[in-house]
Amino acid sequence: MRAAQENEHYLPLSEVVYRKLRRAIIRGDLGQGATVSETELAKRLEGSKTPVREALTRLAQEGLVVSTPHKGAVVTSLTRGDLEEIYHLRIQLEGLAARTAAERLTEEHAKAIQAILEELEVATAARDTETLRRNYLLLHQAIWQASQTRRLPAILMNLQDYVEMSRYTLMFQPSGLEVGLEEHARVVRAILARDASGAEEAMVRHIEHTLEILRAGSPAEGSITNVGEQSNLI
Repeated sequence: MRAAQENEHYLPLSEVVYRKLRRAIIRGDLGQGATVSETELAKRLEGSKTPVREALTRLAQEGLVVSTPHKGAVVTSLTRGDLEEIYHLRIQLEGLAARTAAERLTEEHAKAIQAILEELEVATAARDTETLRRNYLLLHQAIWQASQTRRLPAILMNLQDYVEMSRYTLMFQPSGLEVGLEEHARVVRAILARDASGAEEAMVRHIEHTLEILRAGSPAEGSITNVGEQSNLI
């Protein structure tokens, strides 16, 4: 991460501002409903408002902020309805990605997927939830890449940003670690066996199960909020 941030010194200022703001929103450093002031950001950067405005325009296009004339930009607040919509989209698209990955699997992609699953097995045994959170995302990304589609990975990454942003995800329980691992292992086994239907079915079941858990614990209405120490099995 440090190397990536150092490389940002060589980018246009508007790109640097965009990346920093986007990271802050996804990580929750800028919470849902928070106001982003062009003036304050420009002062902090000791520059003009132009690069800040350009960055906010891009974030608004992605749906991460809402810009209102004379009021500035506000970080998007996700409702239960938003999360339901996001997960229904993921069910369709992640299932397609798993199916296509099984159909188009190369030896290189197979090795990458298998290696990440093995790391997940180690992290599960060690109860290393931070590594699990990171590697589950890496596993999904590896499957998207294995699908060898041009647009699907970008679309799914955008949806995943909202999941991360909400911070309203599956809480790890002692038994939940093994359940999450087994669900992902079923997907991987089907992909490695080039079982397209089985891969799609396993992925759909996994995300549907996650959605069921979110429904059981989410508020009936209003914005999704942080509910404590949680980790994402995505």
